[in-house]
Amino acid sequence: MDFESLIVVLAARGIPPDAATLESLTGIRVVWLRLEREGQSVCLAARIRHEDRPDDFRVRVRGWGAAHGWAVAVAPAAPPL
Repeated sequence: MDFESLIVVLAARGIPPDAATLESLTGIRVVWLRLEREGQSVCLAARIRHEDRPDDFRVRVRGWGAAHGWAVAVAPAAPPL
């Protein structure tokens, strides 16, 4: 996998994202994941390795999130120190 990105998924209603949710994204590997819940609100943050160019990955993940009714932020990850 050539690239890494950070994603944040926010859900206020409907089916909440969880660790298994990311399995529906093909061609990725989760490096780390954090999940927070407060009532029906859920925030999932993860560092993902992927083969897509960062701009293509951003478009793909935002579309995936929108299909579930979630807000998604995606940013290329800085190289590890």
